Amino acid sequence: MRDAAIVELGIREIATFCDFADLAYRSIDKSGRQEAVVSYFYVHSLLSHCATVARLLWSPALAEHAGGSSIAALLKVPRSYRIEDDSVREIMDSYDTRLAHGLSLRGEVRKVLDFNIGDRDAFEQEYSLFLRHYDPTVDTLTLMEEEFNLAQIATELADIKSRAEAWLRDNAALEERPATPSVPPKH
Repeated sequence: MRDAAIVELGIREIATFCDFADLAYRSIDKSGRQEAVVSYFYVHSLLSHCATVARLLWSPALAEHAGGSSIAALLKVPRSYRIEDDSVREIMDSYDTRLAHGLSLRGEVRKVLDFNIGDRDAFEQEYSLFLRHYDPTVDTLTLMEEEFNLAQIATELADIKSRAEAWLRDNAALEERPATPSVPPKH
C-alpha cells in the first residue's frame, strides 16, 4: 500500500501544480495594460509550475514506487507534449548557467532586451539578446532566446490535470484532498 500511496500523492501534486499553473496563465493580461513586471511574475510562475509538473511526471523516485514506470507513462501523457521536452525544466532548474550560456550563443552582445511586451520584431536590434520577451498576439515567450508557446503549455497542463484527476477518480485510496484551503480553528 505504501507504494500506491506515494504514487497517488505524486499524482495529486501534479493536479495541484496544474491548478497553480492555470491560475498563473489566466492572470497574464494579454492586453498589455498590466505592468510588465506583473506580467512576467505570472509568466515565470506558469513556467515554474510547469517545471514542477514535469519533474513529478518523470521523477525517478516516483517511478520506483510505480513499478519502474514514470507517472507520465501511468497517466499516458503524450511524448509529443512540449512539457516532455527538457527545455522548460532545464531553463527553470539551471537559470544561472543559462544566463552565461545565452550570452555565448549570440556572439557579440551589446544590449540585453528585457521585460518587453509586444511584437518581437519591433524590439529586435543588432547585437541584442532577448532575456525576456512576451508577445501576447501569438502568446509566445522568448526566454533567453528560446521560444515557448504559452497557450500550448497551458493546454497541455490542462490535459495532464484531466488525466491525473481521472486516474485519481479510478484509483484513489487516500482521503479526498480538501477542495478549499483549510486553516486551523481560532481558539
